[in-house]
Amino acid sequence: MTMEYSEILRYVAIALSVVFIVQALVSWFVDFDTDLDFDSSLNVSDFISFKGLVHFLLGFCWTGALNGVESLSEVLIAVAVGVVFFVILAFLYKKVYSLAEEKTYQNPSELIGRDVQLLNFYQGVGRVSVNFDGRRTDMNVKSEQNLKSGDFVRIIDYKDHFLIVETK
Repeated sequence: MTMEYSEILRYVAIALSVVFIVQALVSWFVDFDTDLDFDSSLNVSDFISFKGLVHFLLGFCWTGALNGVESLSEVLIAVAVGVVFFVILAFLYKKVYSLAEEKTYQNPSELIGRDVQLLNFYQGVGRVSVNFDGRRTDMNVKSEQNLKSGDFVRIIDYKDHFLIVETK
């Protein structure tokens, strides 16, 4: 009994689909406590891995199993689909890695000189919204001047957990 290439590809595709599902379940539900050290510049060698091979072969085998691989054009189409699966994986990895953010802690005194708008202000104290530590946050302010909510002010100092502000 001889098997056709498309039948062999179907069995390989089913096995690879099982491997793909197991990889997905493991990556979603099993908590590996690892410290990943990677560079934000990615190259091809970062994607030539077991996952990359599985993605390429998934595209290639399912296309070959469903379309057949009797002619060179059908083989080339299957290879092209495998490459597309691989490129999609690389694109998704690059996007996920770009989400990784190095936490930088900023000293509040680095805000001195910035112009901000008072969110609220009453009897010498209030709050402003500033970009601080890589995110938008509200901070306490003090001033000896007669200010009101909505005024634009300049940060001139930082003392005792308060930004000191004055009119621009």
